[in-house]
Amino acid sequence: MGDQAPHITAAELRILKVLWSKGPQTVRQVKDALPVEGDTPPAYTTVMTMMKQLAEKGALQVNREAQTFLYSPAVRRDQVLGQRLRQFLQTVFDGSAEDMVLQIAEEADLSAEDMRRIEAKIASREQKDRRRKPRSSRSKGKRP
Repeated sequence: MGDQAPHITAAELRILKVLWSKGPQTVRQVKDALPVEGDTPPAYTTVMTMMKQLAEKGALQVNREAQTFLYSPAVRRDQVLGQRLRQFLQTVFDGSAEDMVLQIAEEADLSAEDMRRIEAKIASREQKDRRRKPRSSRSKGKRP
């Protein structure tokens, strides 16, 4: 699959998370590993239908050689989460990453270690951006 992941619903994402963490699984194994939301665990047929839909979208691969089909992700975790994050950013924060990050900094229970990791990621990104920009664009409009 290319860089663009298919649209993944919240329920489908829960299935993919199981497969990303556990590797190839049967429908029963996925059903048993899914977190229970509310009072009732998901029905086997519901999980089977969602996994079939994920396979039709190209998000799951199906090994039909075994007596019980084994399903594995056909999309990368970072690919799907990145797409979901971009959708969330656009829908909730009108595309403003700054507003989203500031809200997270205010609302999330970030540890000192979390903050250090975030700061390191920002510093790394700034260095990468500086290396990508040609020197001539940095000094436009300035004469020696």
